[in-house]
Amino acid sequence: MPTPPHRILTHIRNTSRAALASTSLPYNNAALGISSVLLRHGLLTNVSLGGPTHPAPAEFPKLPVPARRLWIDHKYRAGQPVLRHIDLISKPSVRRGVDHEKLGLLLQGKRVNNVPGVGTGEILIVKVPKDSSMGRKGVDMYMEGWEAYTAGLGGELIARAS
Repeated sequence: MPTPPHRILTHIRNTSRAALASTSLPYNNAALGISSVLLRHGLLTNVSLGGPTHPAPAEFPKLPVPARRLWIDHKYRAGQPVLRHIDLISKPSVRRGVDHEKLGLLLQGKRVNNVPGVGTGEILIVKVPKDSSMGRKGVDMYMEGWEAYTAGLGGELIARAS
């Protein structure tokens, strides 16, 4: 069973606050998507594949599926984590989805569906569903808010980070 996004985000936030250099997450689409968005925006130093004890990309394909882990390295500046805030928007009990137009309003800083607009230096993590009518087959994708908006997509608002 895949790890839900709220557990992934809580783990990343807690390990960042605990000043751990690196940590591992169970390897799945959600962990890979969320961590790659954070890496692209400079909030993490490195993301690599590995086993339960250490990052080892060469060993990764040979490992059994339950033993596969995603290793992330946190980024610190002057002893403080660069990833200062990461807050859930959609919770397991309340899912918050937006279409393309409402996502644009959020990115402009306006409140939509009881979700405050994006502030300076913040990013949104959006889960874009698979859609066979638009040619996106397979699994759900995790994108940054502006990437989803530029592609003309909406989706579930997962988190905001700064």
